[in-house]
Amino acid sequence: MQFSVEVTDILDPLPGLVAAGEVDGRRVFAVWRDGAVRLLDDRLIEVAHRDVSLADDARVLAASALDLVIIATQGAVVRVSAQVDVLDLPADAAAILEGLPLIAVPGEAIHRLLLLEPTAGVVIAEQTVDVDDARAFIYPHPHDGSAILEFAMGQDGTLAYRVDVEESALRLSAILEGDDPVVAGFAPTGDRLLIAQYPSGPETVRILTWPELDEAARVDGGEVDAEYGFGLAGCWIDDDRVAFYATEDALMVAAGDLESPERVELPIAFGDDGEIESLTPLGRGGVAVGTWTPAGRLTLVVEMTEA
Repeated sequence: MQFSVEVTDILDPLPGLVAAGEVDGRRVFAVWRDGAVRLLDDRLIEVAHRDVSLADDARVLAASALDLVIIATQGAVVRVSAQVDVLDLPADAAAILEGLPLIAVPGEAIHRLLLLEPTAGVVIAEQTVDVDDARAFIYPHPHDGSAILEFAMGQDGTLAYRVDVEESALRLSAILEGDDPVVAGFAPTGDRLLIAQYPSGPETVRILTWPELDEAARVDGGEVDAEYGFGLAGCWIDDDRVAFYATEDALMVAAGDLESPERVELPIAFGDDGEIESLTPLGRGGVAVGTWTPAGRLTLVVEMTEA
């Protein structure tokens, strides 16, 4: 697999950066920063914003451009649409499925999954999952209105559920039981999943078919001399390529069947001097690489094109 790599920008950290759909055929992303929800293009350049005065801990959880944005702040959910509403719910994850906000609300030894009416904020469906001391993550399918709900439980590993919205009702189905999966995202076509393993067993990266969840490919750390296995960060660059992190080693890029993995040079050192914390596909072969260094966090905009 031949490709060229260029770091086109080095930006301040972008915590809470989320995919926000497309505008004029190009992917856009939303982030809350400095008193506003900011809409960024596929090079992470701001193209629009909406002033929303919130505390410094505000974080975008889900967005559809600037038309509907779900933000978590100080134990509450802020819904930005035609108006700005504050809901007294301590959400830790959200998505927009079939135009409806879906939020995960932690409680004592449970998580509530709430489906909201998009304009009034009224709960129209609810499911409860028994899970203790967990953080939720929601990964929407790119086309079919489903999602994967993942719970990270520290030393207890992970749980995962398929979520479907059916006539404004919620249906949850447990998936990948016993696997401790870490979901790294759907392929753009929606027919495959990139899966990492929890840090207690980071030896492999896998691709599963969707919705069957059959294993289609895997790469083991020993095959690519990844001494410490793989980290949690990963993404689909496009339908034909994936990116993932060999811990304390390098960003890696492989074909969509995990063949021909290659190390990618970045302008940071790894090990004690740097880590990759997140990988966000930007479209057009671009990836936002969220990094930690002793000097602070940075976001690298990396463009990968065929050589």
